[in-house]
Amino acid sequence: MKKKRRKRTNRSTLLIILLVCGYFVYSFVSTEIQLIQLNDQKNSLQGQLAAEQDKSEQLDQELDLLHSDDYIETLARKYFGLVYPQEKVIIEVEPNSKNN
Repeated sequence: MKKKRRKRTNRSTLLIILLVCGYFVYSFVSTEIQLIQLNDQKNSLQGQLAAEQDKSEQLDQELDLLHSDDYIETLARKYFGLVYPQEKVIIEVEPNSKNN
């Protein structure tokens, strides 16, 4: 009878050890999967951050350009036709193709 008890005890101990090891393996694998997903998300967010920083730098450069006198002068000449008093305005007229 003692031998039967030992076998049962060994089997039950082995079963408990296997269940505990299985739980640890499951926990490890699920944690690794979560770590991989979070790393992918981190890389994606870092890419978005870099793109937004580039966009921010470009907008800062445009803002600096908007406050420059040369840019304001260019806009005044292009859109409003303004010139300095000492400048002469030359208007080119294209020949009318219908009359020829």
